[in-house]
Amino acid sequence: MVELFEKAEQCCGCTACLNICPKQAISMLEDQKGFLYPNIDGSKCVECGLCQKVCPFKVDGLAGGKFSKIAYAVKNKDNTERAQSSSGAVFIEVAKAVLGSDGVVYGVRLDDVHRAMHDRASSIESARKFQGSKYVQSYKGSIFQEIKRDLKAGNTVLFTGTPCEVAGLKRFLGVPYDNLVTVDIICHGTPSPGSFDDHIRALEKKYSSKISKISFRNKQYGWRNQELWIKFNNGEIYHNPIWEDEYYRLFTGNYLLRDSCYSCPFASMNRPGDITIGDFWNINNVKPDFEDKLGVSSIIVNTEKGQDLITEILTSFEYFEVSLDECTQRNLQAPSPKPDDFDSFRADWEQHGLDYCRKKYASMGFGERIRRTLSPVKKRVMKVIKRGI
Repeated sequence: MVELFEKAEQCCGCTACLNICPKQAISMLEDQKGFLYPNIDGSKCVECGLCQKVCPFKVDGLAGGKFSKIAYAVKNKDNTERAQSSSGAVFIEVAKAVLGSDGVVYGVRLDDVHRAMHDRASSIESARKFQGSKYVQSYKGSIFQEIKRDLKAGNTVLFTGTPCEVAGLKRFLGVPYDNLVTVDIICHGTPSPGSFDDHIRALEKKYSSKISKISFRNKQYGWRNQELWIKFNNGEIYHNPIWEDEYYRLFTGNYLLRDSCYSCPFASMNRPGDITIGDFWNINNVKPDFEDKLGVSSIIVNTEKGQDLITEILTSFEYFEVSLDECTQRNLQAPSPKPDDFDSFRADWEQHGLDYCRKKYASMGFGERIRRTLSPVKKRVMKVIKRGI
């Protein structure tokens, strides 16, 4: 029987194999950490090998071509759009352009039980559910097959996702489609759905109420001071910054990532999408007066098709062209590294559960708490000193 992978780090969970199987012999099974991995039913498998041929980790899944990349720093002129987005509000303008030409958009939303899932939108109202970051791996199911049907029907399709998902889609399709536009995000790595579900269920228990709304990147205190913001049915609000919320601390500390993320072949400037978008974290070193509370995005154009679309929407932004070096960041250079105590964390997770790990690996120490508390005071003092100089 065909073997899709030998080790967990050889599978990114893109579902290209599930979607390509002509006998529906592949299903996605959840492991102990909540990640989905393909499983082959030997009684249905005819060993055609298609599942191996479409795997983006086994073959080149990059955009290719000789196009000379172009990069921009951008922020949407509509502050309402930026307030609803993670940084500069690029996705929503790309979506408007595609929907305006009677196209369809595929992106990630949270469903009624707050599970991240890829879905289809044919209206701007539906596409707005895809706005903003979702720091958890999405459920995709047979979405690649649905995209192929749209493409064959002649619809312009926009697909947004992590680079491995974009590469998986392209491998599944097999041939280029002029009516497909792909946008990959600059990805830190994908946390497990199981870990996020565990975290929000613990919060529901603490607040004695079900959750009604979640925002991963609330901007009340500015785009750099990321907050997990949750509203409960009883009206109470939970909001904690990235350095205090335990789920965020485990995520940004690289404990919760899928095994394949630590050796991701797409964590570089070689991208599978027509367009790459992300936060422009380096803007304060490139053009400080361009930054404000609502955030700045970077756009990296990887293909002529991507450039045509970006040229169409640039009037919606304040923008300027930058070099690739100016907009680079860690995950455009290398994958997120494993923590030194990663093996201990995984063993504790399997033996004691995630609640135990949150307390052991994500609790803020006394020294860090003091430093975080004094940090705003230090910044204000430095501003006063600079004005005095």
